[in-house]
Amino acid sequence: MSYGGDFYALSDDQLTRILSGQLDGEAFLRNGLPERPADCFTGGEAVWHELTKLLGPENACGVDITDAVPVGGGCSASADVQRTAEALTVLTKDELRHRYAVLDTRESFESLYAVVLGLVSFYRRAGKAGHAVLFNIC
Repeated sequence: MSYGGDFYALSDDQLTRILSGQLDGEAFLRNGLPERPADCFTGGEAVWHELTKLLGPENACGVDITDAVPVGGGCSASADVQRTAEALTVLTKDELRHRYAVLDTRESFESLYAVVLGLVSFYRRAGKAGHAVLFNIC
């Protein structure tokens, strides 16, 4: 059973090597190697499932699904991250509230909205830096 999900910014090369098995994804994500993620967003750890539903149209939890990291997750190459960052940036609070209305969750809208704002900021940084993103369910 999984209990959370974190987002990691990394280079396209690092993502490619994790997906191919040339770079140990678990050790990389847990800072067990000299190479480390460029950035990490853990603010949505407790609501990762809600984020997958709420921000699915924007591919915020990854364009592709992967099992190259423990428990699995999603990933997006840098070009996809830039598109996701742009899509998240223009997403309105009203649209999110509309999507929230059909979620089956105990989380309040305001608490989820605060997490979304943090994730948007993370994606902006990753997109601006030209990073890929790896979402790891943990």
